[in-house]
Amino acid sequence: MYQSIITGAAFVICTITDIRHRKVYKRTAVLYFLLVAVGQAAGLVFEFIEKGAKQAGMSVAVLAAGLIPGIVCFVVSWISRQELGYGDSILIMICGFSLGFWPCMWILFTALFWSAIWALILLCRRLERRREFPFVPFLLIGYVIQSAGGGG
Repeated sequence: MYQSIITGAAFVICTITDIRHRKVYKRTAVLYFLLVAVGQAAGLVFEFIEKGAKQAGMSVAVLAAGLIPGIVCFVVSWISRQELGYGDSILIMICGFSLGFWPCMWILFTALFWSAIWALILLCRRLERRREFPFVPFLLIGYVIQSAGGGG
């Protein structure tokens, strides 16, 4: 529950800054990461105490797997010269660390779907083809749908 609240708050804050300034501020991402890391570390300590080292070790592997979607997005950001911004990729990485691999993938695919719909609307309105738009609001939409029980 703690991780979900932190993730939701981070997505709301970053949505506002992404819409207004077209960027995700580093200090927001660092604060989000630190809060998530503290929560995950506490969870691992409690799991180690309750279930032992083997189960805690498996949990570390699960946490690491949650980073994969963000790492892939970060590589895409680098290859595309930030067509998908580094800030977006870092948020996706922290989201995966916070919520896990499959919830993060669901949020990411939902965000990609709704951003594609938005891009089609912009194309139909005959706006410029190379128009940038913020991606974090679509991550927020994916998060809200996933949190409401509509995803993974």
